[in-house]
Amino acid sequence: MKRVLTILVLGVLLASTWAQEVAFDALPSLSMEAAKAQALKNNPAYQAKEAAFSAAKWAKTNAISTVLPSLSFGGTYLYNDPAVGGQMGAATNKDMRTMSLNLSQPVFLGGKAWQAYKISSTSAEIAELSYQNQRYTLLSDVESKYLSALQLKSVYQISQMDLKSANDNLALAKIKQDNGLLSRADYLRFQSRLASKEVSALQAQTSLQLVLTDLANYLGASELMMPEEITMENEESFIAELDTYDLAVTNRLSGKMVQLASNRNLSYQIMDKSVELSKRAYSIAKASFLPTLMLTGSRQYRENGIDRYKFAASNQIMLNLSVPLLPGVGFYSSAQKAKEESRKASLDAKTATDGIKLGVESATLNWVSSAKQVQSAKLALSYSEELYLQMQERFRMNMISTLELLDAELMLSSARMTYNTTIYTYLKSRSALMQALAVEDVNELYTLIEN
Repeated sequence: MKRVLTILVLGVLLASTWAQEVAFDALPSLSMEAAKAQALKNNPAYQAKEAAFSAAKWAKTNAISTVLPSLSFGGTYLYNDPAVGGQMGAATNKDMRTMSLNLSQPVFLGGKAWQAYKISSTSAEIAELSYQNQRYTLLSDVESKYLSALQLKSVYQISQMDLKSANDNLALAKIKQDNGLLSRADYLRFQSRLASKEVSALQAQTSLQLVLTDLANYLGASELMMPEEITMENEESFIAELDTYDLAVTNRLSGKMVQLASNRNLSYQIMDKSVELSKRAYSIAKASFLPTLMLTGSRQYRENGIDRYKFAASNQIMLNLSVPLLPGVGFYSSAQKAKEESRKASLDAKTATDGIKLGVESATLNWVSSAKQVQSAKLALSYSEELYLQMQERFRMNMISTLELLDAELMLSSARMTYNTTIYTYLKSRSALMQALAVEDVNELYTLIEN
């Protein structure tokens, strides 16, 4: 009864595996380019950065108005009941109208208006850089999720190969047991290995399902899609070249990548602009001690109160000077506060710069290291496949024990997983380096390296 139950459980697991495989095969395919285009269209964080950039441009346009002249038109209608008496007993109209044009031009504001405009201009530049940086971050995130889905798809396929291998070995063990060439204990080992492979296959299916769901959610897609395979044929020559790099060459490449990042990395540029903002805020705070000068001109048209709609014009020109006196302590403390905030921004920028530099160095070293690991894992997989075929043949000829065959099978499975891991570690490291250098096309990355 126990044996029958075991067979039924294995049958259910096999049916589940087959059904899930069919479902994965039925999913529509998704290319990397299509995934990136869909993310740029649907991602709310990217769209928010775009809106912030548009708002910053309008703020810059608005800031320039503070240094431009302003012109306003005013009008007054006055009704008196009873009418106010005029001179020599003449009766005046009950209503009176007045119109005026007022022109105002800032002459000197202590530099505050100009600094405010430059702050708005720099803020618009930061918003644009943040918008561009969000684009590269989004593309890198899409590529990372896309590669994770492909990696787990490969894990799922490896689990299917391991499952097939375990089934083949169990069938061979059954024949040997029926012929009295294999003990019951050894046969149970093959059954146990098959059950273990079934569990691994189900876990791989679940992981693949989850990562596909995560990718679809990030892209704003309504259905699951299967990423298209990425061929490594075009990468083999470059991986082979990176594999030849010794420590000295790797360090030179790392230094070159850091130098390129100092000119291309958008986070560097955002930090520089942020430091500039803090310095301009300090300049505005210091301008609080300076006087302001405003020129105002007015032309007024006023009825005389007797002849309706007969207006008399009058002109006024004023030059207003304002000198701040008190509270001096408030002005001084605001200036000192802005000064310390400017110093803090400079120190924070230096810390962040060191972090970006370390990140670029790490991405470069990981990229070269992963290329070397790909070559080693590929060679190890080739040896493991050849060894397993030899061990399987020897097992058929009763030249090795059950444990030796199972060890060879485990070694092959481990080699497959290691090779799969190194491939996607290489691709993800390259993606991180491309993001740091603000590069979208991998060919552009190779061109920068070769130049």
